[in-house]
Amino acid sequence: MKIVKNKKIIYSYVMGRLSKKIGDKYQYFPIDNWQNEINIAKKLSFDSMEWIISDYSNPIFNNIYLEDIKKRLKIAKLKINSIYLDLVMNEPLQKISTKNLNWILKKIINIQKKIKINRITFPVEEKSRIYFDEDKKKVTNQLSKIIDELGKKSKICIETDMSPATLKMFLDQRKLKKLSVLLDLGNIRANGFKIEDYLKKISDKIFAIHVKYRDKFYGKSKVIPKNFEELSFVFKNYKKFKNLNDFTFQTFRSDKNFIKDMKKSIKNFNEILKKK
Repeated sequence: MKIVKNKKIIYSYVMGRLSKKIGDKYQYFPIDNWQNEINIAKKLSFDSMEWIISDYSNPIFNNIYLEDIKKRLKIAKLKINSIYLDLVMNEPLQKISTKNLNWILKKIINIQKKIKINRITFPVEEKSRIYFDEDKKKVTNQLSKIIDELGKKSKICIETDMSPATLKMFLDQRKLKKLSVLLDLGNIRANGFKIEDYLKKISDKIFAIHVKYRDKFYGKSKVIPKNFEELSFVFKNYKKFKNLNDFTFQTFRSDKNFIKDMKKSIKNFNEILKKK
């Protein structure tokens, strides 16, 4: 991949983007192809991956599989840069049981002991978004607990569909001073928000970027085009993203041409980078 402004940025991809769908699930851990994805990612020159956790049976939770994962990563010279708790989409932080959350945290602490994980992200959007003040209080308390238990070894982030102003108020809470943000360029575009407003409001909190393109007004995800306004803005204002750790490809992929789709997205990503 590329070096931006002489500062090394981690280039990663969301697991599953190099595989067929799991049933009708567009985003789900590729349970029958994750080993092969590691090999493909190396050939595509990724540095690492975002390990997506879709349910409680993910192989990374099992110590035997965890050792196998470590060996495969070492051979491929790849890393797991981040873990994304996608299962929280169906069990939002304001609703998940204490027992289930404690189980997840215990498993992730075990992973942290064996693998360096730069970022752990929880969704606070779509089915897990905040609607009421009571939700906000519960989510704040849960995230505070997560930061206390996992935050010493990994940056804790949220991905959210809050507006820039609302997100700043949420992050300004005393309990969440150490919380950071994963920005999704495609969702920002689709929701009608402006990337520059996020930069103005929370520049020091932006730790990661999901590289994804969606049409405006809740449009569908598409392969990264050569003309991508939000991505161009990031490159042109790169120095202002003071704590940016990774660009992680969460790009569109068809069920049969997913490798070609990713190659095209990478190609156009690099073309945009050259024009900065």
